[in-house]
Amino acid sequence: MVEAVIFDFGGTLFHGDDAVGRAVDARYREMCDRGYEIDRETFDDLTARTGERFADRYHGDYRRFELGRYTELFFEVWDRDAPQEDIEALDRVFWETRLDAESPDEDAESVLGHCCDRDLFVGAITNGNELMTDRRLESLDVDDAFDLVLTSAAVEAEKSTVEPFEAFLDRTGLDGEDCLMVGDRVDEDTWASEVGMTTVQVTAHATPPVGEVCEPDYVVETLGEVEAVIDDLG
Repeated sequence: MVEAVIFDFGGTLFHGDDAVGRAVDARYREMCDRGYEIDRETFDDLTARTGERFADRYHGDYRRFELGRYTELFFEVWDRDAPQEDIEALDRVFWETRLDAESPDEDAESVLGHCCDRDLFVGAITNGNELMTDRRLESLDVDDAFDLVLTSAAVEAEKSTVEPFEAFLDRTGLDGEDCLMVGDRVDEDTWASEVGMTTVQVTAHATPPVGEVCEPDYVVETLGEVEAVIDDLG
């Protein structure tokens, strides 16, 4: 019997059309405004190469969301120096633009209300930092939607490991078998099964895996379909 439902944020409860693309465009404009001489073709090539190296170096590492971490690697790939002020500013404009382009899923309020109506504990475990989490929560038109929100920055571990899920159980006193983890990534969210949680993948806005995959117990296309999973589990 389910006593708690835990949600992922980006790609599950929140998403945006081409949010990442808009954020990359904003980063390029900011670089040009700060006097860096770089054409768009070179920038796009460096962005692709940095993304690959970033995934190799930081997937599973909670520090990847620290301000400046990505841009620092971008300049390393470019073999150029940059002041820390620029590095942090370029990361900040990326994340602020991306978050501005995101909004709650059309079924978010309904699913959260469904949990509330059944008097379930509602949690969130999200890979990210305080800026990302606060901005997303502010966009939800639901007061006190979550009983507990854990970020990878706060617990110093990402969801591609079991530590965030263990931390959730430690803080709530719940048993894993009484929890349902809802997320889009089969290389992150579904690792909740390692602590006994039932897992469901929402595929509509799913991010392709870059790490080891853990198969979900349920697969649904839309967030709204999670309500039926909750009812099925009692």
